[in-house]
Amino acid sequence: MLGRNELCPCGSGKKYKKCCLNKDVVAERAGRKVSLSQTQYSELYTKLYEYSRQDRFKSEYEKAKEMFYIVEDETINSKFERFFNTYFIQDHIMDSKKVMTVEFYEDNRDAMNKSEVEVLRCLFESYVSIYEVKEILDGKILLKDCLTEAEVYTEDVKLLADFKVGSHMIARIVNTEDASILIDITISISGAVKDVIINDITYLFKQYEDLYKDMKTFLIHHTHILYKYMQQLLEPSVAEYLRKQKQERASQLSEVAITEEDCKISTMLKQNAEQEYVDVCIGFWNDYKQANGEVKGSENGWAAAIEYHIKKEAGQTITQAQISKKYEISPSTLGKRYKDLKVS
Repeated sequence: MLGRNELCPCGSGKKYKKCCLNKDVVAERAGRKVSLSQTQYSELYTKLYEYSRQDRFKSEYEKAKEMFYIVEDETINSKFERFFNTYFIQDHIMDSKKVMTVEFYEDNRDAMNKSEVEVLRCLFESYVSIYEVKEILDGKILLKDCLTEAEVYTEDVKLLADFKVGSHMIARIVNTEDASILIDITISISGAVKDVIINDITYLFKQYEDLYKDMKTFLIHHTHILYKYMQQLLEPSVAEYLRKQKQERASQLSEVAITEEDCKISTMLKQNAEQEYVDVCIGFWNDYKQANGEVKGSENGWAAAIEYHIKKEAGQTITQAQISKKYEISPSTLGKRYKDLKVS
């Protein structure tokens, strides 16, 4: 152990007690707090994981996989298994309208200790977001959530040792009783990537702001969106798959005789539907037109009905009123067009 009166190892030439001693003491205390919080989280996570693997949740597990993963490749997807498990346990909304953590709490509340209950409550509020390093202090770092504008101190300084003030990251923070820790993987991103993601998420939020009271609530319910960005950033083959998918769709569209009406509907879908649904919506519309020929009615009505149909099929919780607002039509018009789609 370094003595108080020895020269500080930082090379300043000063005695340790007059140089880095206090800073090291603060860092050591922060490290102990983080270690305790990580242990508490890991122990509870193990119980949650085992609980989620019950046979009664098998169908929900498959639904979560469809929502979470981008490609159908077990080798590639195995790289994101930790992400997926967190998503399935903490974020996936089941048919019961609850997430796994809530189900776990309701089934085990009498057997849980105070510490477990506190950590579980913190998990209820956790989500993935974009963060910027605002300040680096002894034993803690100030992060700003670029989407909610909220600021939070984290004692997880070792994990963020390579980050500088102004750095950006995709991260998931859990504010436990003793410290704020980062779980899963923390990805450093450039300012340009940060801007793209923020613009996309902000646009999506504006489409549904009547349903969610604020951006934080929106993010809690849509963590799969940020996890999909993480998959693309960590695995080049996923990004390449999406690029080829878009090219193939564009090629297919060029081979089909597209009427002015089709162009308007496709344009509306591109302007209003989320990126992950656009190609599916347009593909569905082309198939529908080929099978049914000429259709009647406003382009807005058809575009709205298509987006509503695709999201319902994907298991999204969405109302006709929300989609109607985006396309500036009445819910009754959407309902009529949606009925036409279903009948066919």
